[in-house]
Amino acid sequence: MRSGKAIQRGYFYVSLLLFVVLVGISLMAVSEVWSQRAQREREEELLFIGQQYRQAITHYYATSPKGAFRFPHSLEDLLDDDRDPNRRGHHLRRLYPDPITGRSDWGEVTLADGSIVGVYSRSTEQPLKQKGFLSRDRTFEDQSHYADWVFRSPLPAANPTLGTNGYNAAGPSAPGAAPVVPNGPIRGTPGGQPNNGLNRPILGR
Repeated sequence: MRSGKAIQRGYFYVSLLLFVVLVGISLMAVSEVWSQRAQREREEELLFIGQQYRQAITHYYATSPKGAFRFPHSLEDLLDDDRDPNRRGHHLRRLYPDPITGRSDWGEVTLADGSIVGVYSRSTEQPLKQKGFLSRDRTFEDQSHYADWVFRSPLPAANPTLGTNGYNAAGPSAPGAAPVVPNGPIRGTPGGQPNNGLNRPILGR
């Protein structure tokens, strides 16, 4: 027959085990909360940086020399615009890395001539944010991958194959989606008028 001390030790070990389990569950819950918070912060950073690229690409086209309107052929063109020797300038303070992947290898949306009209993250992770986007980013709602968040210039010249019924919202990296190719599906922001601020340099944060 077990002694009273043995029974007490048994209760103690069971209580200690339950305590350890509860602490572990609590730590996991806290870790999950912090992880989601960090992811949401990266999403907000992606929305900000993506808009900087979108504006810079738009501004690059809008300030082209007379009769030579074009989009940049590399993201580096946004840093040092030497098309007009009498008016050199920059449209972006620096090339920002993708806050989701931590890398600078942005996906690029290009036209048939190779000029860049938009960028997107190469991450195939699923965004936490699914609703509540600004009107300029309304195509980001209910997307399955960050790669579906395409920051494309809204200028009509950046959307030459845009139809009256909208555009293909599938992102460039979405499984099963066709890649962006010359004269291929339109992705990203639908055509429209450029937003305000085209007459001043677009600077990043």
